[in-house]
Amino acid sequence: MLGIAKPALIEQLVEHLHGNPETGLPAFVLYLKNNLTALLIIWCGGFVPAIAPLLHILGTGFILGSLLVDRGVLYSFLSIFPHGIVEIPAYLLGNAFSLRLGLRWIFQKTAGERKRTFVTDLLNSLKIGLLCMFLIFIAAMIETFATPKILAAYEKEHFAGIGVQLAIQEHQLAITHVFPGSPASKAGLSSGLLIQRIDGTETTGKDIRQYRETLHGRVGTRVKLEVIDTAHSTTNTVELMREIKP
Repeated sequence: MLGIAKPALIEQLVEHLHGNPETGLPAFVLYLKNNLTALLIIWCGGFVPAIAPLLHILGTGFILGSLLVDRGVLYSFLSIFPHGIVEIPAYLLGNAFSLRLGLRWIFQKTAGERKRTFVTDLLNSLKIGLLCMFLIFIAAMIETFATPKILAAYEKEHFAGIGVQLAIQEHQLAITHVFPGSPASKAGLSSGLLIQRIDGTETTGKDIRQYRETLHGRVGTRVKLEVIDTAHSTTNTVELMREIKP
C-alpha cells in the first residue's frame, strides 16, 4: 500500500538497501554485526514486554513489501531466499521466544508462578539465542558470498538501466535525478527534463513502476527517449545503452 501511495519513498528505500559498497570479508562482518545487533535488540525487547519483537516483525514486513513493489516477486525471492532460508528461521525463533519471555509470565496468577515462569523462559531463550546466533553466522556467509552472485546474474538480464530517478510531475514523467557516470549523464540529460516518449510510445496512462520497467532491460540493449527541455522550449531525441548501475 505504501509503495502505491509513495513510490518515490520505496525507490529511495531500495536504493538504501542496495547501497552497501562493502564486499568480501568486510561485508560479512557488517552483515553479521547488523543481524546480531537486531537479534540482541529482539531478545532484550522481550523484557518491555515484547515491543521489540513486534516492531521487528513490522519492519521486516515493510522491507519485504518495498522489494515486492519496486522489483517484483522473482527479484524479491532471489534477494531473500539464499540466506533467508537460514536467517528467517533464526529471526522467527528469536521473535517467538522473545514474545514468550515478554508475555507468558504476565498471565500467571501468583508472584511465585510469575518468577518461575520468567526464569524458565529466560533460560530457554538464552539456549535458543545461541542457536539463532549460529544460524545468523551461516546466513551472513551466504548473504556475503552467494546472494550477490545470484542477484548480479539476474540483474544483468533484467535490471540494466540508464541511471535516472523518475517522478510524475503535473501528469508528466520527469527526471528528478541523474546518477553521475550513468548513460543518462553521459548523454547530457539532467534533472527537470520531461520524457515524452520511450521507444516511440507516449508516456501517458502508466504508473511510475511501469515507466521504470520500460527503461530497464538487458545490458547493452538500447532505449530511445524523446525529452522536453521546458526551460529552453526544445525537444530532443536521445538513444542510450543500458548499463548496470555501478
